[in-house]
Amino acid sequence: MHLHLTGLSVCVVLLSCLIASTIHAQSDDVLETREVVVSSTRLPDAPVDARTLPAKVTVITAEDIQKSGAKSVQEAIQLATGIVMYDGVGNAFQQTIDLRGFNGLPVPNTTVFVDGQRMNEPDFNTVNFDLIPYETIDRIEIIPGAAAIYGKNSMGGVINIITKRGADKHQATGETLFGSFHRERYTLNASGPIGKLDYYTNFSRETESGYRDESAARISRFFGKLGYRPTEHTDVTVSYTYVKDRLQQAGTLPLSQAAIDPKRNFTPGDFFDSETSVLRLNARHELPLGFSVNVNGFYRRLAQDQFTRGQSSQSSNIFTTESRGGVFQLNHDASLFGHRNALVLGNEYTRNDFDNRSVASFFSFPGSFPSLRSTDETILGLYAQDALHLTSELILTVGVRYDRNHLDFIDNLDSTNNGSKVFHRTTPRAGLTYLVTPSVSFYFNYGQGFRVPTYNELFGSGLGPFGSGNPNLRPVRSNNFEVGARARIQTWGEASVALFRADVRDEIYLVCGDPSTCNFGTPANQNIPESRRQGIETTFKARFNQYFDGMVNYTYTQATFQSDLVLNPYFVGFNPFLENVKRGDSIPLVPKNRLSVTGNYHPAPGWTISLTGLYVSTQFHQGDEENVQPRIPGYLTLNSRIAYERPVPGGHLSGFLMLNNMLDQRYYTSGIMAPNTLTGGGAVERFVMPAPAIAIYGGVSYRFEGL
Repeated sequence: MHLHLTGLSVCVVLLSCLIASTIHAQSDDVLETREVVVSSTRLPDAPVDARTLPAKVTVITAEDIQKSGAKSVQEAIQLATGIVMYDGVGNAFQQTIDLRGFNGLPVPNTTVFVDGQRMNEPDFNTVNFDLIPYETIDRIEIIPGAAAIYGKNSMGGVINIITKRGADKHQATGETLFGSFHRERYTLNASGPIGKLDYYTNFSRETESGYRDESAARISRFFGKLGYRPTEHTDVTVSYTYVKDRLQQAGTLPLSQAAIDPKRNFTPGDFFDSETSVLRLNARHELPLGFSVNVNGFYRRLAQDQFTRGQSSQSSNIFTTESRGGVFQLNHDASLFGHRNALVLGNEYTRNDFDNRSVASFFSFPGSFPSLRSTDETILGLYAQDALHLTSELILTVGVRYDRNHLDFIDNLDSTNNGSKVFHRTTPRAGLTYLVTPSVSFYFNYGQGFRVPTYNELFGSGLGPFGSGNPNLRPVRSNNFEVGARARIQTWGEASVALFRADVRDEIYLVCGDPSTCNFGTPANQNIPESRRQGIETTFKARFNQYFDGMVNYTYTQATFQSDLVLNPYFVGFNPFLENVKRGDSIPLVPKNRLSVTGNYHPAPGWTISLTGLYVSTQFHQGDEENVQPRIPGYLTLNSRIAYERPVPGGHLSGFLMLNNMLDQRYYTSGIMAPNTLTGGGAVERFVMPAPAIAIYGGVSYRFEGL
């Protein structure tokens, strides 16, 4: 891996120092770091010590989320290594999240699971994080890099979310949050045991007027989970989620206007209405001789209404999606010839039916262009993984998965566009972990990943006659490598470092095959030969004494094209805008450097004062794949928080006051190159997405605790 030498040298020196300090640990330290356990299989089974896994896994607990002051899933994970995050639509709830240099364009390459169910939408593989009940999260596991057993579209990695359930005591909690931009949130939850049953319920209502003009949000969520443990060997949960929201989308602004009034909406009217219902069943049963069975089943219905107004067009889209399916997993954890061996066998089935009704109109063309489409998708996956302890210090992990993805597309207005595609793929994985000491481990892994083309990429965009579909597209493939180390420093700290590389084949872009004949309507989605993501991720956590603790996360990422090609990202009038991309050019919207530093001070029992800084370096605009335009400037934000919690008679009381962007920095999280037909006469300009200015939030929470 030809990584930045200075960054690599620093990581190696740091890791050497950490290992040395760990080996010479003293026994009289009294402060302790928590033991990190994770789910290492497609469906959670017995928790596994993260030190034994050949991957840099990040675990964020409900306690971590509460202490950070995060107000959404994206904010909860934004400081973790490997995260690519930006606002692409212009509100506080729909930030794009991807991992390890994949920027969510044209579709995300990170898979998100909630209690075993894949949450990526089947049409564009996007994740509507606003539809995940944020207050119900018990833990988030971030597993970067291709992991074979999780299936398609996971080249960047996996974000695995596990929700809360009832504990051994009854409790009821009421929470409120108020703040800038008229942000309000009200939450009620209750949980507890009923004999062999346990329950957890949550209702929340959240509204905001938004920092930008027409960027308001209104969200209502309900979540209920019922658990049943008839014996110590059996555990069953059933949950139901309902979310309804309306989100306005302010969109990007020309840079010249953003510098004057960043709150303005350039093309008003965009909104996104959603209503979703999800029913999940999860069960685990322990069998004799080290066997256990895990089962997951789900049904989900999503209805969405989206209106988008551009400079030269507008469209109204109504989406309806029904998904159902499940996973069956057999686990066996026992000794094989005196060595511990954990074997997992599983199969996964999903059926997605999604319909799209849309009407597009172009201001320079008379009339409108309707579209009425239906797509059926059937997904079958078979997977196996085995972790064998070759010795007490050496662990070999191997896995393989077979996927079959069948798409049937029907154009109800023009049957000549109908099509059917079947994709097959077998993806292997192998890793080796070496436990140098009880506190230090090294690992290496190799895995393959793939992404199936979306129905839109295969069969057209649906914007009237200007589709760009290509039914001959091949799946995107990647070969992923990672080497890393973890160290526990005495009893007060821990550190990790990972070097990764993903060699990607057949990424999908809008390509002009022959620039001399690339006329209006001719460019189509094409597979490009090669691209690459590689970098370094480092994490350092420490609790120095009872008063101070902190964390540092740093990510260095190179995302580059590895082939010469000519792209056609947009048109200027009727003329294609061509980009001559050279090997080594950077992929847009992937900053090379991301650094987060968090410090916590505990001056007295119950009090915590926190300061968090996030630095994100420059990045190229979308549409500037040839890297010739000025970049989106880097930015540094500082957030502070004061929190207090204490037990009171019959319960627990807590409150906080938080100041975001306390330096009132004016910055942009994303940008795009596009023609400005409203004020620029059609000239290509830089459009940017303004981030919120200084903001203050406060809230209180009271938890009643019963028997």
